[in-house]
Amino acid sequence: MASATASLTGSMPTSTSLLHRHQPTTAKTSTLFGLKVNSGSGSRGGVRMMASYKVTLITPEGKKELECPDDVFILDHAEEEGVDLPYSCRNGSCSSCVGKLVSGTIDQSDQSYLDDDQMAAGWVMTCMAYPTSDVVIETHKEAEFE
Repeated sequence: MASATASLTGSMPTSTSLLHRHQPTTAKTSTLFGLKVNSGSGSRGGVRMMASYKVTLITPEGKKELECPDDVFILDHAEEEGVDLPYSCRNGSCSSCVGKLVSGTIDQSDQSYLDDDQMAAGWVMTCMAYPTSDVVIETHKEAEFE
């Protein structure tokens, strides 16, 4: 038995590369399991579950309710769901998509058009706003904004 073990051991390759597994990247893992990678200052590189919030849009045609992921702009998701909202630049530097936040919270830190006072008054750039809670937004407000 000892000679059989010795002969098997001698014939085995010395490379252990087959034993090393390649770990999936964070992006692939997050895609597969619906996770969002935490980034930015103070991040520890962890992941969190992606959230989805109820977004109620009060349009001239009536109320439209959507479940919007927290990593998709409200305008983009509304468009995907067949809701027609006004827009022009799609990068938060004009007022075409402006709406009024009735309730809830959003993250529109990427937009550059609204000042702090306008945001405090509830104005929202739907093209650059992510929901951070369930929200109600009055849309088509450009005429009232100017």
